[in-house]
Amino acid sequence: ADLQVRDRLHDKSGELNKTTTVLLVLATLFVCLRFWARNISCARYGADDWMIVAALVRAFVFTSGALNYAAIVHGLGRHADTVLMDDIVTFFKILLAFECIYITAVLLVKLSLLLMYRRLFPSREFKICLAIIAAIVIGWWIAILAVCIFQCNPISKAWLPWIEGTCINLKASFIGNAIPNILTDVAILCMPLRPVWKLHATITQRLSICFIFMLGSFVLFASIYRFTTLMEFDPRDTTWTLADACTWCVVEVACGVISACLPTLRPLMVKISHQFGSLTNSKAAQTGANNQSRGPTELVTIGGTNWNKPREKHFQRLQNEGDNYGNHTIITRLESS
Repeated sequence: ADLQVRDRLHDKSGELNKTTTVLLVLATLFVCLRFWARNISCARYGADDWMIVAALVRAFVFTSGALNYAAIVHGLGRHADTVLMDDIVTFFKILLAFECIYITAVLLVKLSLLLMYRRLFPSREFKICLAIIAAIVIGWWIAILAVCIFQCNPISKAWLPWIEGTCINLKASFIGNAIPNILTDVAILCMPLRPVWKLHATITQRLSICFIFMLGSFVLFASIYRFTTLMEFDPRDTTWTLADACTWCVVEVACGVISACLPTLRPLMVKISHQFGSLTNSKAAQTGANNQSRGPTELVTIGGTNWNKPREKHFQRLQNEGDNYGNHTIITRLESS
């Protein structure tokens, strides 16, 4: 009996708060690094950059994250029979808003990736594929948004479950939401592989480019794991059984934001590696230098004296094989030291 009481009083809210906070910070950091990398490479900001900012600021930080915090305050992570009735009503209102905002955040992340692909792979055939996937994603968003808003008749029954009316099977709707989401993740993840593999480049180069795009695969794992947590959902104890699923919604969107930023960070990585290389070479030179001169030494730091010097840019032009992708090229920017 004591064990059952302790189980009923178990509270996940602390760990849910920590997870949400860490993910918000990480996603924000990677978006900042993305813009820093674009600035280093002197590249113009594109629609994909602003779309990921919209996903982060409008949908993720101020809404999904904030709503997750609010849901935690009003019972998420605790058993329903330990939550006050007023909190239960507020929780269901937050849950309805959370569902709508979550799918909007996912939509913006997917569109950001598709816009980035459009910039990198300008062939007509690839653009047609992009348009088809984008139409499917937008159609999925419209359908799920309508289901979220009109899941009950009257709508207020979604947060007042004891009033007269009817509601759809919520667990089935969650699963119906997740399956197309996972399938479009797979499609978006695999899209760049074929055109990359048709480039006139060494196998090593092609594998390395494919690896960069496949770094986003962990968002797929997050989507699949979130899907498994939905199997635990029980409408009689929503605040407890949806705790992991709601948190994994935040994990999934954060992973999506990070995945969309990873392929853009190469100029920043090159810059940092060059700065560390300069630092190492400078220290080696100082160690072997003639100690007769005791003048002041210059402190070499990352972003130090060489930061503002003009950088020579080199471009490696990788051409496509075959006629399927025309004469378009993908340009990989390589920065020299």
